[in-house]
Amino acid sequence: MISVSGIVFNDIEPEAVNMPFGSVSGAGVIFGVTGGVTEAVLRRLIKTHTNNELTSIANIGQRGEKGIKEFDVELGDRKLHIAVVSGLGNAEKVIERMHNGEKFDFIEVMACPGGCVYGAGQPFSYVEKRKRRGKGLYSSDKQSSIRKADDNPVIAAIYNDIIKDKAHEMLHISYEK
Repeated sequence: MISVSGIVFNDIEPEAVNMPFGSVSGAGVIFGVTGGVTEAVLRRLIKTHTNNELTSIANIGQRGEKGIKEFDVELGDRKLHIAVVSGLGNAEKVIERMHNGEKFDFIEVMACPGGCVYGAGQPFSYVEKRKRRGKGLYSSDKQSSIRKADDNPVIAAIYNDIIKDKAHEMLHISYEK
């Protein structure tokens, strides 16, 4: 589509990103790799923001290429049972387990094995190149001055000023049986 449209990236003059899209968090950057959404949620739930705390979250079980990753996380007085699922075939397996009575507190599903950065919308390449793209997201996250979405001043302004009393109504959905 890009070629057909006549877009040549080398001919495009760089310019600043429009707001609010110019201010991003590392947590948002890692959404593209399987386990990234889970890690961003866990970052949001922790009380402290130290590098040690963020590093400990990175090593609890959500990262990696395994199709189904399960782990438990202690948050305050609660123990959360979490699944990170990569690929729709694996999602079907977890859904079947839930039909058989297994409970999860949080499930992340990426349709493409490895996540969006590995998936069908990305250039075809060898597995090693795909792994480098995933590592690139984690590297970008680590270099970010804003590591948690709720620490992003632009997002805080949107929540506090623009949608303040309507945030829950606008951003949350409930499904009834």
